[in-house]
Amino acid sequence: MRKELTRTKQALDEETVRKIIETTAYGVISLNGDDGYLYTVPLSYVYADGVVYFHGSPRGYKYECFQRTDKTSFSIVGQSQVVPSVRANNFQSVLIWGRLQTVTDTAEKLYALRALAEKYSPGISDNEEEIQHSLNYVFMVKLVPEWITGKQASLEVREAAEKF
Repeated sequence: MRKELTRTKQALDEETVRKIIETTAYGVISLNGDDGYLYTVPLSYVYADGVVYFHGSPRGYKYECFQRTDKTSFSIVGQSQVVPSVRANNFQSVLIWGRLQTVTDTAEKLYALRALAEKYSPGISDNEEEIQHSLNYVFMVKLVPEWITGKQASLEVREAAEKF
């Protein structure tokens, strides 16, 4: 696993990285697919207590791929803006490397489902009813980060974007 950014001047500070992880609606995860192919799929998620939680159906191709993947990377694009004058993208992104673990503990699963509900449907009166209903059939997995990096466009691109 490559840990260090090549272009260190483009590294995001920890606070910006955390904000991107906490507020972005989805990211793309890489899983082991069939016949040696990677299966990359966009997923909604929630970041809570230092781990990333995903949920889904306990059947189907995505579920199968989660079952055969231990190490993974998860990519989040927090910002993307094409800047034609410099033929570049003014971006901010985060990459999380880590290990996947199936969540089997009921209390942790409830915690993650509540965190997901709060992120994606805050203030909805029947969130708890839906959470209790889905508790027994939802598949829950967590990504325990081993390394997190954040990167942004070069200063030249960021400055050009301000003029755009």
